[in-house]
Amino acid sequence: MTQIQAQQMEELLNVGIALSSTHELSALLEMILSESRRFTYADAGTLYLNKNGNLVAEVAQNNTLRRRLGSQRSTAIFRRFTVPIGFDSIAGAAAETRDVVHIDDVQNQPHNSPFQYNPAFDRAHNYSTHSNLAVPMLNRQGNVVGVLQLINAIHDGQIVPFSDSCIHVAKALASQAAVAVENALLTESLKNANLDSLRRLGVAAEWRDKETANHIMRVSHFSQLIAEEMRLGSDHVELIFNASPMHDVGKVGIPDAILNKPGRLEDSERVVMEKHCEIGADILKDSDEPVMQVSRTIAVAHHEKWDGTGYPNKLTGDQIPLEAQIVALADVYDALSSKRCYKDPFPEEKVISILKNDTGSHFSPIVSAAFFRVYEATKKVRETFDDTEATFDKFVSL
Repeated sequence: MTQIQAQQMEELLNVGIALSSTHELSALLEMILSESRRFTYADAGTLYLNKNGNLVAEVAQNNTLRRRLGSQRSTAIFRRFTVPIGFDSIAGAAAETRDVVHIDDVQNQPHNSPFQYNPAFDRAHNYSTHSNLAVPMLNRQGNVVGVLQLINAIHDGQIVPFSDSCIHVAKALASQAAVAVENALLTESLKNANLDSLRRLGVAAEWRDKETANHIMRVSHFSQLIAEEMRLGSDHVELIFNASPMHDVGKVGIPDAILNKPGRLEDSERVVMEKHCEIGADILKDSDEPVMQVSRTIAVAHHEKWDGTGYPNKLTGDQIPLEAQIVALADVYDALSSKRCYKDPFPEEKVISILKNDTGSHFSPIVSAAFFRVYEATKKVRETFDDTEATFDKFVSL
């Protein structure tokens, strides 16, 4: 084994370790494709996953277009698309045969070639595809997880066919990638199942009051918009979005006579209603999962007020967790804007006036400012998740 081969083998092992430790699917797919291109000197490539017997293009990279258009514009060109498994495409043929499809130059294939090349992308974006390598990603059972397609090997600035060594490396990477992708898909499936359970528990609390059936979905999206505008970071934003449906889970412990009372609550009834924050905190306690911990934080504190007059703990200012500050405004905005058993929706002008007047007393000034910067976007959320039977059924089916 030469020194170069030994070095390449060590790099492959390091890539395998990196792949096995990456569980977020989109990041994993980007890494698989970029590392495969690096090892094979490919200018471009696409990574497909097998979904229900078709190949779905999940990730695409193109160095030539990135240099010409910039990263943002070149990335925007890509749109996810689906191709059937079969000989209608090169990637489809690799999946169909479960074998490598290697073409030196797709522009000069024999007329009777079984592998079909579609020039539509090249024509649309002034690109020229020549050498092509499609490698099936097979799991331990020999089933097709996806296809790694690499385009235009570059040597000394010229497009050349993919070498035998590049093909060998691509096969090794595809084998590692198949295992990593299946693990990531399993992790994603478990995560989605947990989040689905959380959302359904939130729905259970709202189901008793059908007028607010989509309240939790609207509040989640309003909170997401505010958190993004505050630049909290994608992981923090995702946590808030996934945790906010649980803000009123404690309502499962509130009697129907109080929860659905059409008029104002008596003082004694209000005391009972306010217990839903502490009930929610008890339901969500003692979990090591970050989303459950943030859910509990929101459930217990989303009725605290900036000036300390809220409940249950009379917290003031930044004593109130930021996640709860955000959901507090989103929750009140939706309550004011929606029909409830005790009120009709307020006119838009009145809603805006109340929110502005209560900034600095009920709401954090920083959170409120972020909300008004994304106010127009909240209208689309309201349209998408209005309180209709169809919309609610769509949410429940997630």
